[in-house]
Order: sequence, then C-alpha cells, then structure tokens
Amino acid sequence: MIAHLALQCPKPPPPEVRALYLEILNNGSFDDNDDDNSSKRSKPYKQSKITNHVERLTVTDDKQRRCSKALTKFFVICGVPLWIVENPFFIDYSKELCPGFQVPKRTILSTTMINVETATVIAEMKKKLSNETNLTLGLDGWTSPAGQSLYIFLIMTSDGKEYIHSLKNFSKNSHTGEFLKNEIIKVIEEVGAEKFCSIVSDHASNVVLAKNLVSTKYPHIFPIRCIAHHINLLSSDIIKLNWATNIITCCKKIVTFFKQSHAGGAILQQEIVKNMIKGGGLKKYVITRWTTAYDCTDSIIRCKNALKQAIINLEHKSTTLADCFINLVIMATAIKELSQTSNQNFSKECQNVFDKRWKEFNFDYYLLAYFLHPKYRDTGLQINTSRIICEKALSIWKLLGGREKSANELIAQISNYSLKSKPYDFEFVTGIHTVKNWWLMCKQQNNHIQKLALLMASIVPSNASCERYFSILGWYMNKRRTSLNCSLLQNMLQMHAYYVSNISNEIKHAYKELSDEGFEDAVTKTTFPFDDEIFDKNDDELENNQFENDDELENNQFENDEGENQISNSQNFDSFFNVTDIELRRVLEIEVTVEIPLSTEYTDSGEQDFNIESIINKSLERRESGINNITE
Repeated sequence: MIAHLALQCPKPPPPEVRALYLEILNNGSFDDNDDDNSSKRSKPYKQSKITNHVERLTVTDDKQRRCSKALTKFFVICGVPLWIVENPFFIDYSKELCPGFQVPKRTILSTTMINVETATVIAEMKKKLSNETNLTLGLDGWTSPAGQSLYIFLIMTSDGKEYIHSLKNFSKNSHTGEFLKNEIIKVIEEVGAEKFCSIVSDHASNVVLAKNLVSTKYPHIFPIRCIAHHINLLSSDIIKLNWATNIITCCKKIVTFFKQSHAGGAILQQEIVKNMIKGGGLKKYVITRWTTAYDCTDSIIRCKNALKQAIINLEHKSTTLADCFINLVIMATAIKELSQTSNQNFSKECQNVFDKRWKEFNFDYYLLAYFLHPKYRDTGLQINTSRIICEKALSIWKLLGGREKSANELIAQISNYSLKSKPYDFEFVTGIHTVKNWWLMCKQQNNHIQKLALLMASIVPSNASCERYFSILGWYMNKRRTSLNCSLLQNMLQMHAYYVSNISNEIKHAYKELSDEGFEDAVTKTTFPFDDEIFDKNDDELENNQFENDDELENNQFENDEGENQISNSQNFDSFFNVTDIELRRVLEIEVTVEIPLSTEYTDSGEQDFNIESIINKSLERRESGINNITE
C-alpha cells in the first residue's frame, strides 16, 4: 500500500507524506513477499535429494533481496516483458542457477519490486542533483502505441549524466505554450530553479513560447533550440533536392535488385566477404528516416558524409555548444567544396538550403561558446563577429546579475583571452585538456570570463536523449504490452536512465576485463539497440510547418527579444565565418583544397608621420575604461 501511494496512486499524497513513504521504501522497511500467493510459495517443494533441500536453506534473506534487486534491474533495463517471470522455462532456469531463490510473481514484480527500486533511484537521484549546478532540462512529446500524448522531462548534467524527472500523460490537456510553461516551472522549482541554466527542445511553436515564458520568469535559464533537430531538418532538405533524389532512386533500384534476387544476393554477399568490405551488405532507404538515405548510398560507394557524422557527434551526451558550431563549420566547408562536375546546380542548391536553415538558427549562444573554447577562440571568425560576441557575453552577464563594473572587467578579460595574454596563454591540448579543466586552471581575481565559459560549456545543446527514451518506451510498449500505465512506465524509465547513467558503479561482474572505452561501447550496444529511429517521424513535419517563409519567421508571435532568436540572423553564414581560413582548417584537420585569392583592396594605413604620444594616450585611456584592444 505504501508503494502504491508513493508511486502509482492517481491522487498522490502531499509532498512531505510522499517523501516519507519513499524513505520507508528506500530503507527496506517492507516485505516483498507479503501477498496472497506467499503461502503458496512457502509450501515445501517435492524434492528427491537432501542436497537440494540443504542448498535451499542456504539462501539467506539478504541474498533473496539481492537476487530480487538484480532480477528487477534485468527486466527493466533489458525491456523483458514482465510476464516472462512466470514462464515455466524461466522459473526452471532460475532454479538451476539458485534452487533456493524464490521467483516472484508478475504482480509482485510489476508493483512492489519495481516501486521499491524506483524509490531507491529517486533517493539517489535527489542526492546527486543536490550537488549539481548548471543543469539543462530537456523536454519532448510523443504519441504512444496506445494513442496517449506523453511528455518526458529529462534533467541533464554538464558531465553527461541523465535523470528522468517525470513522464506525464497530457492526453486530456491542450498543449498550449502557457500550459507547457506551467508544467516546466513545476519541474524546475521542485528541483531548484537556481540549479538550471537552460531548457532545450525542438522548435515547435508552443514549446518555443513555453521556453520563452519560463526565461522571462527566470532570466538565468536560457531557451536553447535542439541542434540535432536543426541538423536533421537541414539534412532532410538536402535529401529532397532533385539531384539527390535521383541518386537515391538509382541506389534503391540497385538495392532492390539484389534484395529480390536470391542468386544475385548470394553472389554479392560472397564478394563482400571475399573483399572484406566494411559495413556489410546493401541497405534499404526509408523515406521517414533521413539517415537511411545515407546508409543506402553509402552501402554502394562507402564514402564519408558530413551530415551523417554531424548527427552522430551532436547526439553524444558530452557534446557542447562549441562542438555544435564546429560541426556546422565542417558541414559548411563540405557543402562549399561539393564537386560541381556532376551537376552544376546541386552545390548552389545545397548552399541555399544551408543559408535558409542558418537564418532560422539561434547561433549567438553557439558563437559565444565557440569563441570561449580555448582551442579555437576567434579562429576563422570574421571581424564583425567580435561585437556580436561581446554583446552576447554582456547580455548573459547582465541576466546573471552582473553590474557595470564587472561588465567592464569581463570585456577586458575577453580581450586578453583573444590575444592569448596571461593567464590565458597556455596551449589547449586535445585529449588531455577538457574545456572545463582548462578554464579551471586560469586563476585570477574577479574571474568573470571563467564563470561565463564554464556556464556555456555546461549547456546541453540537444534533446536527442528524449527521443532515445521514447524509443525505449516504444520498446516497452510493444503489441503485447500496450496496457502498461503511465506511472509504471515512468518508474521503469527512471530506473533505466539512472542505472545506465551510473552503470560503471552498478555492474559488479560483467565486462570487468574491458577497458573504459570497450566497456562504454558494450553498454551502448546492449542498452540502446534501437538508434536507427532516433527521431520521431512527425518531428520533421512539425518543425517544417512552423514557418512557411522568412516573413512569418520574423513576425511570429512566439518570438520576442528575449527568445531564441535574439540576434537578427538575416545574413548568411559567410558573413560571420571564413571557412577558407588556413588556420581554421589546420585546427579542424580539414585538407586545404580551396585557393584563397590575395586581397587587391586598397587599405588606408594612415599617415606615415604619426604622433607617438597621441597613440599612447589613446591606448591608456582605453585601458582605463576596461578595453584592452589597441587596434584602431
């Protein structure tokens, strides 16, 4: 009854009562055998050997509890249908491993055991979040196989940990911006609004409005558009171009022939093995999954694709805003260098698509994060971007409560950082340094730029993890399990997220012989075996239909000065970034293939007989006002 009231009751008790119940469950003050069938399980089994009876008696209460805990984790994390626990072959298997273990009934597994484990997870989650700052809240909606409108609220830490706060059924509610705003505020206030620095979601108009309204109430919480969804839309637009569509059609014909021809398929498979072709055989193209277009063409030509790699990079849990901007640069470079020998218009069409999506992108946060990455700083940036960076830095600083004096100090520190002056003069070594530990080594009084840089590095720019957990829900709610209620699904999802995020501490026996990297790969393959459908098929349509043209984008009622598009983004990518910069290509390890013409423009260098004292006085005046830039 306590477990039901704390975790599954439609009318939950007051928060303080629920917290007490959760503590009771977490401390183990319950009896997981207290049910109608306990008397049946307590009856002695018919046994022909005394050794079996002795072995059964050696199972202590502690071991029974530990085995029950491990069994619960197995069923939830692996998505095994709960009715399997009553399958006679599973019971026999369990008895062969440990004859004394009392296999629970399905009703006990789905209620008491999962509730108790969830109470433990919630207690541990609260303990870990109590020490965290700069959290990101991700949210997204999903329609279940049962037709329910489910919304997930996911808390993400700066070091890649993920915790499911709640899974809510909004089937009876109108999903207005005001309604979603209230639900978001409930979540962040329960955890602590001061702990959050951003909210990330897709670009559906009601969600944009909700994020902006939350940001109005809590100015230190920034509304971030999911970069993975943005790149997904960009990729979809390129795939829809006529030349790309024709290529995919031809590839589909080749794939279809070998799929339908047994003899041809067998010969192809033999040649694949013989020539040790990586990636396996041909793959079909699915129109609602843009990545399968890549798989289809790649299965024939085995070439790298910047769009595919960008999605992979941006979905990673440790991805930062700077990483996102870097991938945009790499994509822009790849598009500019598309060969025009096959089709004269394709490169231009791709550039137009990139520019269109760029204008919809709230790039100012990402541009600042790129600048504050010590490996890149202002490499490749056009001169006019310095003002944008400073304006964005000061606007964030003001929202964080900074005053005029500290703002002037921040601008001076930004200038010194750009010039690689002390204490920002040591090199960033990839593979040894992270952005965070590099900045933590920069010590000085009133270290405002360090605080700003650590904040920007903590923001999670993608809510692809929400989509991944929806895939898990789809895994849970297969054709034979559509009756699972929202409370049980939330408990199972919270367990899955917590134990996978902290798996290195939870696993006691498996994969001990593997390295850290091998362990992570093995865990990913066994706990997320469904990444082919990472984006909901309706996401593209929802976001594509938000703004039919640029005028509607500019005049949309859901955007405001404090929203996601603070900087007027009417100019193309080239206005802010020089992708032909040799130093940039060296840093990004991009081969220099574009010739950079020498400038023939006349530059006014000023008078040759200049006044030295006047220049020095101007420099000293600027230094006193907090600006340390001595260039005219």
